[in-house]
Amino acid sequence: MPNPPLAIGTYGAINTKRQPNGSWRASARFRDDDGTTRPVQAYGPTRARAVAALKDRLKERRRASSSSAELTLDTKLCDLAAFWLAELEFENRITSQTIDEYRSHIYVAKKRGRKDTVKINTSLGGLRIREATTTRLDTYLREVARTSPSKARAHKVVLKGMMGFAVRRDVIIHNPMLNVARIPRNAQRPRAADLPTLHALRDQLETWLTGSAIPGTPAHQRGPRRSRIVLDVADVLLGTGARIGEALAIRWQDLDLDAEVPRLTICGTIVRVTQEDGVLRAVRQEWTKTQAGYRSVALPQFVVETLRRRATTAISNPLDLVFTGRGGAIYDPHNFRRSWRAARGERFNWVTPKTFRKSVATLIANEYGASRAARQLGHADDGTIAQRHYIDTPHEVEDFRALLGKSSR
Repeated sequence: MPNPPLAIGTYGAINTKRQPNGSWRASARFRDDDGTTRPVQAYGPTRARAVAALKDRLKERRRASSSSAELTLDTKLCDLAAFWLAELEFENRITSQTIDEYRSHIYVAKKRGRKDTVKINTSLGGLRIREATTTRLDTYLREVARTSPSKARAHKVVLKGMMGFAVRRDVIIHNPMLNVARIPRNAQRPRAADLPTLHALRDQLETWLTGSAIPGTPAHQRGPRRSRIVLDVADVLLGTGARIGEALAIRWQDLDLDAEVPRLTICGTIVRVTQEDGVLRAVRQEWTKTQAGYRSVALPQFVVETLRRRATTAISNPLDLVFTGRGGAIYDPHNFRRSWRAARGERFNWVTPKTFRKSVATLIANEYGASRAARQLGHADDGTIAQRHYIDTPHEVEDFRALLGKSSR
């Protein structure tokens, strides 16, 4: 006799299986709102951790499937957040790394997270939907913005999405986030590195590579030798204006170093994604940040020489990557930034990978204009974003001397 069907919003028995890599998989069947029973699974380093991860996933799935019935004006924002995240995962409209980013602004990290960290769940989770008024949410964001405007802007995006979800579920008729005040941005002009600064930085990087001490970083004494990959990545950033994730995603097949005009096709990026076992890992994404980011750029001679030298010592790897970590693994941008902070020292502590993009944009804009600089950076607009955030050059105003001279006696 066949087993009776699961009730909608429920799951069957949980099964576990040890994986070849030593981790555990927990799985169960869940019946969704449309009446279809689908498998759900999660991974963990132990059987208990895998089962716990699966139950968390099933709980979010259940909330998503029954949110229309469960959501009321008395639902707390902590539960609303879980409903909203579950909907995002179920719809699969945005990337998993974007969902992870949203989740990081809602919850305190389980590992290394301070309990007093300002997060939406710890600060507003106890509020009920009826209590989440424009005034309360606006006051909260203003308070966060006093110490971190960027965090306030991120929380604003998340809260707008959460409250929009409540509107779509007919719990409220108006999204209170639509009328919160705009969070001002600090009006800082872009800071690019000029040529003398870049040359001095390059000299210091060579000194750092030998193991010598530089201001802010002591001499190397033990452990693996300092790697030239830091300098090579910096060369590519300076010669292309690529984003750090784009540079680390370059494959040998993306390069044409023997052409009359050597070129690089920028067609991917390195991102960090939460895997099925719950661990955050770097992966190569087969597309760039935006559609305009898919571009072919000409390579200056110093970049060609750097890449040719790397080709002689390249480590074979499944993705054909130019820059790799130990054993041919993906070189995580977080690991590069850690090494970069040591290599730049105190003297150049303001120089980041984005500084190279600003320097490239400024050099090109000074000769050819902002629109061409924007194309090099992979922007879709006519140079407005580059002019505002990347180009370290004042706007040049037309010559009005003859007209203005009339105002003088």
